[in-house]
Amino acid sequence: MSDLIYPTLDLFLYALKTSLNTTDAETQKNKAAFLDQLPSDTQFNDPDIETEYLEITHPTQINFISQNKTLEGYYYAVRLNDTYGLQIDSSINNQTETQPAKSFAILKTEIEQKLNKELATIGKTWLLSGWLPENSSQNPEDIAKDCYYALFKDTYWQPEKGNFLGGKVFEVGRSGNINQSREKVTTHSNNHEHHVIISIYPHRESAEKAAEFYKDWMGLFCYRSKISWAYWQSRLVKESLLNHYKQIEENRKITNQSNSRQEKQNITTSRKILNNVDNILQQYTIDLLNLSFQKQIIEINLSNYQIRLALIKEKAGQNNQLDFLEKFSELANKKYLPQITKDIENMQLGLQLLEDTINATRSRIEVEKSERERNFQELVAVAGAGIATVSLVRETAKDCKDIFKKVDFFCNYPLSASLIVGIIVSFMVWWLRKRLR
Repeated sequence: MSDLIYPTLDLFLYALKTSLNTTDAETQKNKAAFLDQLPSDTQFNDPDIETEYLEITHPTQINFISQNKTLEGYYYAVRLNDTYGLQIDSSINNQTETQPAKSFAILKTEIEQKLNKELATIGKTWLLSGWLPENSSQNPEDIAKDCYYALFKDTYWQPEKGNFLGGKVFEVGRSGNINQSREKVTTHSNNHEHHVIISIYPHRESAEKAAEFYKDWMGLFCYRSKISWAYWQSRLVKESLLNHYKQIEENRKITNQSNSRQEKQNITTSRKILNNVDNILQQYTIDLLNLSFQKQIIEINLSNYQIRLALIKEKAGQNNQLDFLEKFSELANKKYLPQITKDIENMQLGLQLLEDTINATRSRIEVEKSERERNFQELVAVAGAGIATVSLVRETAKDCKDIFKKVDFFCNYPLSASLIVGIIVSFMVWWLRKRLR
């Protein structure tokens, strides 16, 4: 059997209060959505100040009432700079008798019933804990595995392991499929990451000592969530940049195909292409800046994560093994940051292509404008010569003077004759100008 005393389940979830380009109205909306997670009579105080860690309710720990009298729990809300953090704790209200691992399924249901599904979270961590009965011979990992499957039946058990305050600690983290829609990732809960920590303590004293670290976990898990969130946001930004790049290629191909066939695009078509590329350039530049911004978020929060983890290790003492928590730092350092850095470099090349396409299109428009103006001047010159000739010949032929006396056609049909001569003169002017060009 997998029995524990006082099984306790804590959910740490995080939601942004403000983000890049957030308006005051959006900030208030985020605040209201977070408040909806708490009881309606909660006294909430969140002054507009920068702070690393601020408890924002009174009392700081709000007990919740459960219809299941065998359960107890509380809410604990804080703000960490631009992020709201909420801990929801639920436990079996019995600190003397053992409880089966399946009790965690009951605790999870209790917590999920209290969640507002509309809150857009950037990350969450499940923390399971309890202590072994006296003289227990049970394998802590077997118990942890049963507790894990009580909550997540359709996932796999591949934990990282460590020691904490005399207890055994197991961490399971996985990343979901990034090929989910932009809308799903940006407007709903951060479901792409699954992060669980299970702590099996040898006795009550060590479990109570571990409860003193909840504030430390609140900060550490927040930094972890922001790093993961920023990385997955960078994947969406990269996808957007690639789509912009494809549009650039499509416009460039249209221009190149016309050049290869020696076709002339009219100015309207060229201007349309230029406007399209200009719009793409604007969005592309914004996305490229956003990609750099996500990198900065990771760098800042990675530093905070490492500092917080060092403080936890110092507070816990030397007889603890929490090195498994450093593997996330290695992941961010060796995968997340290098990947984004490489993406930024590659996308900079795309920006150069955009600018080259714009310059080429503008040059084409200038050439087309010059050609159109030259053709217009040609028309004016030819038409002017023809009209002048028609006027001269018509007046002279009408009076039947000089040379026109010898040609009855000019005297009898002065208008037709003048038009014919005008056309001939216009053609000769056009031919001479073309030869001399």
